[in-house]
Amino acid sequence: MAFNLSVESPDFERIKKESGYATKDAIRLLWYVLNEEISQRRVGDRQGANRLSPFVLSMAPSASQNNVDTEGAGLVVFTGADVVNITGYRAPSNDGDILFIHVTGSATITHMNQSAASDATNRMLFQAGADKAVATNRSLILIYQNTRWREWSAA
Repeated sequence: MAFNLSVESPDFERIKKESGYATKDAIRLLWYVLNEEISQRRVGDRQGANRLSPFVLSMAPSASQNNVDTEGAGLVVFTGADVVNITGYRAPSNDGDILFIHVTGSATITHMNQSAASDATNRMLFQAGADKAVATNRSLILIYQNTRWREWSAA
């Protein structure tokens, strides 16, 4: 194995001399496929690592927000002193993405249930079918599934 975790190239000329062109070509094809598979696994590992150690976005909006762009953050911290309504967060590229919301500011942030002010794929759907107010030092966990941000609950 090479240092970069790719499979080192076999001696194709020696294989050709000992076993012929067909064997050399078959081994070369297997070698290319194996290296591509390893490359794709590394991409998946990086994506997983990014999801497990999320980027934190701090926000202090002074007015209600529609289609909030989290810029790929996994944790959004509201730090402001103004009461605002959030009608939706930009949809991620994958189902199963998790968004942690925490309020450290002095104002309550109200998340609107199925608000038409945000694009359909950016809307939130809450279990009680009502808006969700998140007060200071409280959190909300949303999971994106089936074109909606859905509230996560342990119960």
